[in-house]
Amino acid sequence: MAHNEAFRSYLQEGLSKFGMHFGSSRNGSLQLSIFEEAERAFSAFTNTQSALLVSSGMWAGQLVMKEIENIVHTSVSSQSFKYHYAPKVHPALWGKDYLSNKQSWNEWTAETVSHINEGTTNITHIICSDAIGSPLVEAFDFSFFGQIENLSNVWLIIDESHSLGVLGSKGDGIASGLPPNIRHKTIFVSSLNKALGIPGGAVYGSQEVIDTIRRSPWFAGASPTAPAYISAFNQLLAHDIYIVANRYLKSQISYFSQKLGESSLFKTVADYPVFCSQNLNLFEYLLDNGVMASFFSYPSPTDPPITRIAISTLHQKEDLDHLAEVCLK
Repeated sequence: MAHNEAFRSYLQEGLSKFGMHFGSSRNGSLQLSIFEEAERAFSAFTNTQSALLVSSGMWAGQLVMKEIENIVHTSVSSQSFKYHYAPKVHPALWGKDYLSNKQSWNEWTAETVSHINEGTTNITHIICSDAIGSPLVEAFDFSFFGQIENLSNVWLIIDESHSLGVLGSKGDGIASGLPPNIRHKTIFVSSLNKALGIPGGAVYGSQEVIDTIRRSPWFAGASPTAPAYISAFNQLLAHDIYIVANRYLKSQISYFSQKLGESSLFKTVADYPVFCSQNLNLFEYLLDNGVMASFFSYPSPTDPPITRIAISTLHQKEDLDHLAEVCLK
């Protein structure tokens, strides 16, 4: 998106109108309507009731984690809280009682659902997970959570930073694939700086949740994303630029996947632009052949590095042909 001509034009318009930045609180006496306009457009794009735009995806997650118990208390009285953190969940969702989890995602999900169903009703369960595995790509089956028998004391928080703009019928993420009985108890957070190209983040979900976070001192005390970018974001949503780009991205993924064939070199999932490998020699091999991949330890510096190749709408067919040729040698 950083090279999208429409985006560049909309951003220039925004810079002319709003300047380079806005360092005040959004709850101050001077309030710019462009933020709320873009939030309405974004909630429509994601098929959620409401949304709140903040300065980053990391802050979106931490804002929710700081306010989740206040959010819960607006709708139910609970004596205690139990947090369930998915394996390798992003640090944006690390909160109270966080412990690293070495289980597989499916094992953890089955254990979590069983624990909730067998527990007492005076405990509120907070389930935290990424929408898709990262840095090693892995699809997650959220239908497991549809087996929870009593959802009155359960909340699901999902980090969509690596799915928003990519997955879903129009790049709108994974919400439509959630079990209907838990979707209304789900809070989404995401960076907008991945597929969507906006240096900011978002929290989206029910109106009640967003209203509670909007009143939070953690929200009031933080400066927002530069309004010029939010103005461009609003225009990109209004003119379906992301939907068009998402269609092209999926055609790029399909083209490269066909060229690559049934290779065992990478791990990926359907319609996803990231191809991963745990082969420690692959990065240097690709670099020697003119291909720059991602290769670093994450989230901990002691984690084994993973080679990640990301297909984008900026790549030319010649780039994808060369990449496939190199990987097939």
